[in-house]
Amino acid sequence: MDASEPPGRLKTRVLFVCTGNICRSAFAEVAARSLFDGGRFAFSSAGTHAVRGDAATPRMQIAASEHELDLSTHRATPLDAPDQPDVVFGMEQRHLNAARAQFPDLDASHIRLLDHPNAIVDPYGLDMRSYRTTARHIESALTALDLASFR
Repeated sequence: MDASEPPGRLKTRVLFVCTGNICRSAFAEVAARSLFDGGRFAFSSAGTHAVRGDAATPRMQIAASEHELDLSTHRATPLDAPDQPDVVFGMEQRHLNAARAQFPDLDASHIRLLDHPNAIVDPYGLDMRSYRTTARHIESALTALDLASFR
């Protein structure tokens, strides 16, 4: 816990969701950790169709390294595995629908697109340029977030 946090105050649990948890949400998780105070937030990611244990794609690992981020140890997590989050950011509307079904007690206003109202395009299977574009889009959306509003 951060020394400036009041006693007993838990970290805000932020979950990023995409399809396979090997591209977009994986990148969002590591990028958020580098951008935001780790003492106030706990970041994780999951996929609606993730195969537990899959590594981030090689191209997303390269895109991450170009942003001075490391995805080499990332392993995919299915959406039904994470603990109850305080806020969920999906990459597409279908990810929000799955998160609402998985976390029915979470306030609907705390489940939203990372770059509302825009979806973040899935680069899976595309060229390196597409991965770089997606990484920049995610980083831009993260820098625009006001995470304090979810505390």
